[in-house]
Amino acid sequence: MRVLILFACLSAGCLASKPHPCRAPPRLTGGLSVSTQSGNLTVFGKYVYDALGKRIRLREFVHHNNKTFHLDVLLLYRERVLYKINYRNHTCTKKPLKADFHPLAIPKTASLLGQVVLGSSSGPGEGLLVNTWAGEVHTKNSSAKYISTVTEFGCIPVSTLFHTKRGWWVTSFFNNVIGIRDPNQLNPPCFCKDAQLEEDDGEDPETFFSLFENTEPDSEMYICFRPVAGSFRVNLGFSDMRLLVALTCLLAGCLAQRPQPCTSPPLMTGYLTVSTQNEQLLIYIQYLYDAVGQRIRLWEQGSYENKTFVSDNLLHYKEGVVYNIIDSNQTCQKFPLKAQFQPIGIPKTASLVGQIVLGSSSGPNEGLLVNVWTGVLPEIAGSRFLSTVTEFGCIPVSTAYHTDQYGWVLMTFFNNVVGIPDPSLLNPPSFCPKAEIKPEVEPEDFLSLFLKKK
Repeated sequence: MRVLILFACLSAGCLASKPHPCRAPPRLTGGLSVSTQSGNLTVFGKYVYDALGKRIRLREFVHHNNKTFHLDVLLLYRERVLYKINYRNHTCTKKPLKADFHPLAIPKTASLLGQVVLGSSSGPGEGLLVNTWAGEVHTKNSSAKYISTVTEFGCIPVSTLFHTKRGWWVTSFFNNVIGIRDPNQLNPPCFCKDAQLEEDDGEDPETFFSLFENTEPDSEMYICFRPVAGSFRVNLGFSDMRLLVALTCLLAGCLAQRPQPCTSPPLMTGYLTVSTQNEQLLIYIQYLYDAVGQRIRLWEQGSYENKTFVSDNLLHYKEGVVYNIIDSNQTCQKFPLKAQFQPIGIPKTASLVGQIVLGSSSGPNEGLLVNVWTGVLPEIAGSRFLSTVTEFGCIPVSTAYHTDQYGWVLMTFFNNVVGIPDPSLLNPPSFCPKAEIKPEVEPEDFLSLFLKKK
């Protein structure tokens, strides 16, 4: 919790006007994804949301326990009925729905963690102002902690992380549009009128996520898959290539002008977080980035195996040196830097997964157009990455990759600014040149600064 408190202080401490809990527009259409900490479940698809009528339509492409299938569900909360719809053979399964309707909103009991800019505030179309909230929700049988991010303007959902006894669930929203283009999607198809309400079998969805957990693949449902908007949170293990093929077609197939690999601005200042799938490592970092001089400065504050730490590292790639700076006693440790400088951006060998809008395209300042890419990470042999950058400016948003020690590692960038206010911070302090390189120490690279025991 100390890292969480630190993040809240750093992100929200200087807000002139503190954000307040809010409610999303009553009618929304968009895409969403659901992924789990274990990696056993990956969902991406399309939703239609009607808070006034308390109706939700979900058309999902689900990868569960190495099986892939399609799920089409209509939830009618006022009628307490759930329809599972199969268009291929025009059949419906009608079940009782016990769960209460919960609008897309930030509860009044939530606590503000902070306000950040995804992307950059340095240019038009490069950034999205969002607020992040934390709290706890209670269901009939359990409780869960959550962290939700919504846009400052419009209260459009961006992502929600739920922590249950089985670990983290991540739901991401994108390509949201205010309104419902086809209200008929929220009514049962005509062939559902004769469906009989099945008796309560004790497996009714108590939560949104149990819709996916308790569903078993059906070959006919898979065949009748309808095109839906995909998600950039795809199963990165690529154990089932059908997910990647479908995702690429859905997101990138209709782009009039295909995005190209790009390089981020050569001088940047900002913040990033590094978190791991096994929850052993969480780091909050302020960074300075100089691609011209091949220099990076990192001020780290984090937690490793429930122990907090702070660190200050200056990487000089041209000199092949890492300075570990300790200002409190004006000392330095000097280590060899083995890695070649890798500029922030998308390499030419990367493949486009798709282009999406974080937030909404329905109003000004409500959305951010980003491109999602995948490829092989040079620093870790055979490891694939999934990187998101802004369409305008090529500002980094997030990068995910896999390691043997930690599983999936997620780096998220925010509050990026083009330029460096104080270039002297990229030079070693006056007391550092006296430090001797320790040849017996294993050479460092950029990733090993994070992915090692502190």
